[in-house]
Amino acid sequence: MIIFTVHLAKIGPLTDLRWQSGGKKTQEDNNIAIHVTPPDGEEDDEIVPPLRPRRKLSSPLSSLPSAVEGFVGGPAPRSLSPLDRTKRRFSTMVSSAAAAAVSRRLSATIGWCLASPTQVKPQIVRQGRALCLQYIKSQIRRSSICPKKQIVMKRLQQMLETECGEEAISNTENGVLAALRALCAALERKRPDAFRHVARQATRAPTTMLRSDTALAELALALARRITRENITWSKIAAVYCVCGALAREAAEASDGEPALELVAAPAAAIADLLHEEPGSWIAAHGGWSGLIERLRVSERDQRSEKTLRVMVWFFVMACFVLLLLRWVIQGHPAYYS
Repeated sequence: MIIFTVHLAKIGPLTDLRWQSGGKKTQEDNNIAIHVTPPDGEEDDEIVPPLRPRRKLSSPLSSLPSAVEGFVGGPAPRSLSPLDRTKRRFSTMVSSAAAAAVSRRLSATIGWCLASPTQVKPQIVRQGRALCLQYIKSQIRRSSICPKKQIVMKRLQQMLETECGEEAISNTENGVLAALRALCAALERKRPDAFRHVARQATRAPTTMLRSDTALAELALALARRITRENITWSKIAAVYCVCGALAREAAEASDGEPALELVAAPAAAIADLLHEEPGSWIAAHGGWSGLIERLRVSERDQRSEKTLRVMVWFFVMACFVLLLLRWVIQGHPAYYS
């Protein structure tokens, strides 16, 4: 029996014992810091700290010569790479958008609260999605070159009745849909070029985007997030619906035959994902979708006030002009100097 005795001299940092051909042992210090670069190309901010010194009563088997491997009878221990020894975050493996979508679906399926701490009311999301489908239907009705427009509108109506019947009826009866249409029409009149050929302005491959429902939904969600990234207002919410309606209309018009229902309704799915984020919380904090009606009332009140002010200014200018004209006529009369 061969017995190996290892004497520990001074307790210090953890070392590895390496055997050379002459029977001598050499020590290598393992106090190193590892900086890991993940395969996705992004710099990870996790750095493995130096190993702290620990007291060991015996040297590990991995530090003994290869003869012990045959004595023990087990396979050689596999050395872990720095990537394996580094804890990886879930956010570095998948994108934040995909992680949010997965957590929302898990929360809705098994009831675990895996999403953000401030949950958006489901009623806000369902009503917003129904509102987007109704607005898309109105945009397709306005299109003049959409193939088989009546069939697409009929399928959208069936989708509204089966998937969001109560919300669609509530939007129509409460006037939310009419308020959204009026606000979107005002935005389109103010900036018509911004909501025309949206896919061509946003991407270099508009044809590819307009033929895939997944790509169209991602494009609509990216544009919606860019619009509502700061200082959310009802006008920006209406602008998001203008963009989604324009993308759905362009996708229906770019289709060769009958447009697929999933393709036309893809921007509505993007609206649902957007309302799970900060815009949904903002809408809930400002009175829900009924706040859009109040916003339209304020806008109409401002327009009436502006119109009244214009009439008053015009009347004042005309009165001044008439007075100046009368003065000129009176001064030109011969009896004025007599």
